[in-house]
Amino acid sequence: MAHGLGRGLSSLIPPKSNQFSVEAQQEASAPEIQTEASVVVLDLPILQIAENPLQPRQNFDDRTIGELADSIDRYGLLEPVVVVKEGTSWQLVAGERRLRAFRKLKRETIPAIVRTATELERLELAIIENVQREDLNPIEKATSYAKLVNEFGLTQEEAAKKIGIARSSLANAIRILDLPTEIQVALASRKITEGHAKILLGLESPAEQLAFFERITSGKTGSVRELSEAVQDTGKKSTKRSVVEHELAQLAERVQSNLGARVRISKKSNGRFQIIVDAYSAEELKSVIKKIS
Repeated sequence: MAHGLGRGLSSLIPPKSNQFSVEAQQEASAPEIQTEASVVVLDLPILQIAENPLQPRQNFDDRTIGELADSIDRYGLLEPVVVVKEGTSWQLVAGERRLRAFRKLKRETIPAIVRTATELERLELAIIENVQREDLNPIEKATSYAKLVNEFGLTQEEAAKKIGIARSSLANAIRILDLPTEIQVALASRKITEGHAKILLGLESPAEQLAFFERITSGKTGSVRELSEAVQDTGKKSTKRSVVEHELAQLAERVQSNLGARVRISKKSNGRFQIIVDAYSAEELKSVIKKIS
């Protein structure tokens, strides 16, 4: 599919000057509808249309499907679904929400445009329909992008070009799949935002990510800005603590060298320092005491 997805949804529907071939019309074995745009659309039996297994969208809201069904019932279908021929039946490529709305209305047929497409092209068409209409949640989007790269062997550059986004945007979207499952579920259900997820990705370990995720869900750092500030404060404290710990470790080594015994130095919460000398025998203890007395 050389033109990629950047051309938008208009690439799914033939322009005014185009019509389906006579062969395609005869092969369809379904009534034809002549639209105002001079595009032949087939009226296909809904029971013969299978859903797209490559559909990126995993969650369909019953309320919005109901609203779409009401709109279709009142004003009609403004844009046909897109299908490909599969043996004696059809497989949906784009328009699953519309198909579900027709089923809700208990309609027997639905207007459909027929295309020929490879599996890769079917995934591309499904992605463009959802992504350009902003229907996908961040996890569905990331999974779709990852599928283009992992299952169809595209480079991130090639996949980004097909979708019509920057490579960095695609790479950042896919990185979301590295987050712990609990966080991904919250992101998919929109309990947290993509902004939250980007900040959590900056943390080093899943344990840290989950700790800050709990702060989000508990309301301690609800907004993206609050989360960012909390992470920055922790980073500053961590850096400061690391410097102090390094200095104490160096000091402990010097004392240990002088005493000939293992030494640990730590700073207490009240600001005082604690020195622990490990003596493994009475003789070693006497030697240490002699050296410091």
